[in-house]
Amino acid sequence: MASLAPRLPIAAGSEPARRHQAALRRPQRAAAERKGRSALWSIAFGLGPHLRRDHRRRAPRAGVSVATEEKASDPDDPLSWLEELDSPAVRSWVDAQNQATLRLGDPRHSPLLPRLLATETTDIDADPLRKLAQVTEIGGHFYDFWSDSLKPQGVWRRTSLESFLSEEPSWEVVLDVDALGRAEGERFVWRGFDVLVEEEHGSRAMVFLSRGGRDAFEAREFDLDRKTFVPEAEGGFRLPESKTVVSYRSRDLLLVSTDFGPGSLTYAGYPRSVRLWRRGTELQEAPVLFEGNVKDHVVLGYVVRNDHFQVEVVQRALSFHATEWLLALGEEELRRLDVPQDAELTIFQHFLLLQLRGGFEGFPPGALLAKSFTNSTEGWEQLWAPQRLPCSGTPRWSTLQKVVCTRNFVVLQILEDLRGQLVVLKEDGGWSRHWSSSGFDESLVSLSVRAVSSSSDGLWLGRAGYRRPPALFYAEDIGKWKDPSWSALLAGLRLVRQLQELYDSSKVQEMRLEATSADGTEIPFVCLRPIDAHTAPPTLVYAYGGFGIPLLPSYHASVGAAWLERGGQYVEVNLRGGGEFGPAWERAGRLAPGRLKAYEDLEAVADALVAQKLAAPGRLALLGRSNGGLMVANEVVRELARPVRFAALVAEVPLTDMRRYHTWLAGHSWLEEYGDPDVDWDQLRQISAYHLAQELPPVEDGSRPRVLFTTSTWDDRVHPCHARKMVKVLQDLGLDAFLYESKEGGHGGAASIGERAALRSLEYEFLWKGVG
Repeated sequence: MASLAPRLPIAAGSEPARRHQAALRRPQRAAAERKGRSALWSIAFGLGPHLRRDHRRRAPRAGVSVATEEKASDPDDPLSWLEELDSPAVRSWVDAQNQATLRLGDPRHSPLLPRLLATETTDIDADPLRKLAQVTEIGGHFYDFWSDSLKPQGVWRRTSLESFLSEEPSWEVVLDVDALGRAEGERFVWRGFDVLVEEEHGSRAMVFLSRGGRDAFEAREFDLDRKTFVPEAEGGFRLPESKTVVSYRSRDLLLVSTDFGPGSLTYAGYPRSVRLWRRGTELQEAPVLFEGNVKDHVVLGYVVRNDHFQVEVVQRALSFHATEWLLALGEEELRRLDVPQDAELTIFQHFLLLQLRGGFEGFPPGALLAKSFTNSTEGWEQLWAPQRLPCSGTPRWSTLQKVVCTRNFVVLQILEDLRGQLVVLKEDGGWSRHWSSSGFDESLVSLSVRAVSSSSDGLWLGRAGYRRPPALFYAEDIGKWKDPSWSALLAGLRLVRQLQELYDSSKVQEMRLEATSADGTEIPFVCLRPIDAHTAPPTLVYAYGGFGIPLLPSYHASVGAAWLERGGQYVEVNLRGGGEFGPAWERAGRLAPGRLKAYEDLEAVADALVAQKLAAPGRLALLGRSNGGLMVANEVVRELARPVRFAALVAEVPLTDMRRYHTWLAGHSWLEEYGDPDVDWDQLRQISAYHLAQELPPVEDGSRPRVLFTTSTWDDRVHPCHARKMVKVLQDLGLDAFLYESKEGGHGGAASIGERAALRSLEYEFLWKGVG
């Protein structure tokens, strides 16, 4: 099978970055901060918003089973043979599809590729902190994981705070993932770590490494002082490849959620129990701390430590949006918390901080509450509540994105009409607002904050915008913040890093617009457009609209290099179902009726662009990924039944078969988001693009859109058969439909910087040729 690895003097390999999920990466176990839902989302979207050359044809291991090994094929589906993961017939068909796609233009020889390689090396997507400062304080050192063209799989490294704040930090390499892969004949992708710091015995970490970018990874114990793995012969912990959550309870005892053998996983393929694994014993003998049901989404456990005590937390996720919380303080038994199942939990000192999704005890949806868990007589206190934004149709609200805890303060990262704001709270015998930002910046800006360490009140603050490269600031002590204006705040912060401009944004204007959807709801969108555009330029539209994931102002360097510098314009749409405007906006896009509304939102934006002469029919392109790929697949079908809106479309790692999606891989965990086809098939059929396409007559109009589907053979989240079967049906209809299926990369689509850049080049060139 063809690989897109570029033939350039640059090493290949890096952790895949996802434009709409940066906030959903596997959390680092900070001592004073624990946002529980982020641990759950890391399971759902990849433990850790573009290829695995498994020459040995390794059979899937426990915990990474594939569809054909889980569920029998549908005898009524003539294309069920494409559900085989890697049979000779499937491999031959996929190879032929790949070759046909590459004949359109091999991205390895594209002049665009070097530009995209540069942006992939430095592109930070939605989180301004991800590339600039993913530093975590451990035992006085500041650790960071870094990948670039010289170290594409990356190095785990450390330095001092003073050195990091300097212009040229001096780094000490702790673990070289490239070297490890060469030594073991593997291609590892970094997935994070869990750490235990003990002054007496030194620091240990459980390091997580994925093969080829899969969601599943193996976990190995690492000695941070000796900078080496702890051999199993010396009692070192090691867990085989699975979708795992592991956390130190003590030096010789782990909380483990993993694949323990037959019957130990949920229907979604995730762990359903938490066990206590003691050093020197067999994993299978570990006693059960808590066990859930096979119908649950996942069960996981972890430990939160601060200056006051140690808390064990168990999350029993009944579904993607509903979780039971259990806590044990010190040596106490686990006890279930009486809190809403859709709420998120953070622990600060001896307080529970509860972020609501729905209403609770008279408190409004979206509010943040606090309660001492050492004083059972105290009730909940409201610390923050969202404010309604002016709009029509579905209500839009300010929303709490993130809760960050320093030693003495709680920092709220708030999204207010796509602009970042901050609030700093303090508890000193009672809760008070210590500081809050006032006013807005001159343009749409994303904020991202992270505590410097659990023992200080320092804060990292990242800022980025559509035309503003990410910048990293350092606040030594947020307790000293007084003036609420942004200008005064930034003047008092230390600028640590700022990425260089990777495309010429001086020729691009940023426009904030709205379109009216079919039911009267106003749908916001952002348009990046050439300042001197006098005609309707080629327009690329990107949207997602699901799972409460927001599309935030981001410095999309690859879009700038591949699209804007050519004279095109880029449009980003905030569909219902996303997390930009509070719980009501998110819920409005759920299930099949909500998805149909989101598709109407998208079409309203496309029509508004044409009506305002910002774009022209036949010059609109559409790109979507995962859930956004489902949107694209449905738009392809809808395009065939109406005058063309989108002339070229790309769907990355999409869902398309909504009749059987819940039987493959992680699909069962999305029932609450999409619906249960065994119960609601009449509704779900309305968004099952694969089935809708089978009802269409053959295409006779040669002006119908061209579409490209991309996927990965070893995607262990969304089965590649979704893309394969959809392409085959569309081709049988006479449509120009193409497939590129990489051999590795998991749900990220690629396992290296080079392959990801090449895949993006393939997609952008395909879209540009369709509308340019």
